[in-house]
Amino acid sequence: MSQTEQKFKKQDLTLELLGFPKTIFKKIRECSKIAESAPKDISYLWLKVSEKNIKSNEKKQGEKLNIDVWLNVIDEAVSAGANWLVLTIHIPLDQMEEVIEMCRWAQNTYTMRVGFFLCREDISENEIRVISGLKKDLTQIFVKKKALEHFKKLKEMGLFLGIADPQEYGNKPNCEGASKLLYVDNEGSIYTCGLVSGMKNYKLGTIYEKKFQEIIKDPSLPHSVEEKIHKVNEGCDGCPSLLMKYLKK
Repeated sequence: MSQTEQKFKKQDLTLELLGFPKTIFKKIRECSKIAESAPKDISYLWLKVSEKNIKSNEKKQGEKLNIDVWLNVIDEAVSAGANWLVLTIHIPLDQMEEVIEMCRWAQNTYTMRVGFFLCREDISENEIRVISGLKKDLTQIFVKKKALEHFKKLKEMGLFLGIADPQEYGNKPNCEGASKLLYVDNEGSIYTCGLVSGMKNYKLGTIYEKKFQEIIKDPSLPHSVEEKIHKVNEGCDGCPSLLMKYLKK
């Protein structure tokens, strides 16, 4: 029996013990094969999350997106090479059950690292309990410098806590470049990176009309940002391509 077959057998047994129906085993196996065969050009899937864009009962473009749509987005990103899921979140995590479901899927199915940029000044006990339910070794929390002190309890719990804005605004971003990430805003639109989110000339498509692989391989699309606007601003906060460059120092 090969190592891959042994891995699947062990995974199937774990799922069965947890009460998962056997019909999900095939899906998990397919997803694991996607991750193993993925190219390595893309490293990060960066999602902007709000209460407007993740709900369980809406499917139409421009409305709240179905959780299954977002799980498929993760599947696609992994097939394009992504091994990090980073979420910019503006509301408390204990109010975003679907987001936590997405993160569990990413961690349990693909062993993806999950990073949260929490756009707030402090964190509640309920949120801490929610975060503690994720895999500690695959979870990282980022907050703005000015709020760091209010989140120190996470670090005391053994979670990674870092700053989401490591570079001064106005400077040229010291990042790995937009070519390393896939950025999706809260309406399902795909942009070159978070810095140019909302700019029509940097829109690459939507999750409804294009696959990530198509976008990556299309040379007619803007895969980099013009030098004249390539300056750090608030849109860079939480950018995985920027954060990981600083973490490697």
